[in-house]
Amino acid sequence: MNMSSVNRADNCVRLSLFQSILEKEGPRSLFRGLGPNLVGVAPSRAVYFACYSKAKERFNGIFIPNSNIVHICSAGSAGTCL
Repeated sequence: MNMSSVNRADNCVRLSLFQSILEKEGPRSLFRGLGPNLVGVAPSRAVYFACYSKAKERFNGIFIPNSNIVHICSAGSAGTCL
């Protein structure tokens, strides 16, 4: 069995599962559990990007502005804020 036939078989299984979920539970079931995730992720991303932006302003004054090292240090600093 070659890889293309395996991929086609996997896609057929996925499609039939998707159709089965839609038939039995309806389209709303595809979004079940999304609300709590958004409530948790949205504030987390907001804090991360605020810290990243502030750190980037400061590191632009220390290193060559908008260089790779500025982005790396800003991302690392924002990651530690969380």
